[in-house]
Amino acid sequence: MVSWAVTGATRGIGSANPNNQVFAIIRSRGTAGPLEELAAKRGNIHIIVTDISDTRKLNEAATQVSEITGGSLDVLILNAGAAGPDTSVLPPTALYIKLNLISPIYVINTFLELVRKGTEKKIVFISSQSADLEFTRITGFSTLLGYSVAKAGMNMAITKFAAELAPEGIKTLSLAPGWVNTDAAKAVTGDPEVRKFVLGMFHKVDPNVTGPLPVDESVTAQLQVIQSLSEATSGKFLSLRGTTDDYF
Repeated sequence: MVSWAVTGATRGIGSANPNNQVFAIIRSRGTAGPLEELAAKRGNIHIIVTDISDTRKLNEAATQVSEITGGSLDVLILNAGAAGPDTSVLPPTALYIKLNLISPIYVINTFLELVRKGTEKKIVFISSQSADLEFTRITGFSTLLGYSVAKAGMNMAITKFAAELAPEGIKTLSLAPGWVNTDAAKAVTGDPEVRKFVLGMFHKVDPNVTGPLPVDESVTAQLQVIQSLSEATSGKFLSLRGTTDDYF
């Protein structure tokens, strides 16, 4: 059974393959109702509460995973982050830089020993097209500054990890899930006027975009990219289509 640890598993994009051992790493059980229900039905899902900005608590979380897997982890997915309307006007020095950039690095370094002993040896950061310079330049998407800068910074960090860890057979990837119909996306682009404005920008890149993708479609596409992650693609920033520019 392949073991997966996923940060930010309470909301956003997620998947629960019954053939995998899944560690859902969350900040609080207060908003984890649907996840709790799923875990109650499936014995392969383990919920772990931690604070990814606290190295002591992260170490405790890694210990919990290690006790169940026997000291290894196959795939680490860095999905925690924030891009809601409360962050859209924040400058790069704001707190969310820590959440979206520094904390994921904490997570990688904390779980790295487990990944080293895993079979898949994969570390995947869920990034965003808003971190793509060319995408931003063409669309004129000027908001979400702190979020975009942090995501772009993590893309570089992931490439650096790939370079350092390649001799150990560990592969890393930054993966943009696209515009997906999640609660977080609805919070940012749910207003009809905002949706119209966003579509106008996105049409500069792809005139066929009509709206956000269903979660299942994005997840299926991302899993295919993760499964095909190899030494040749390690360290890259790819879209859910496995390309460098097709974000929809």
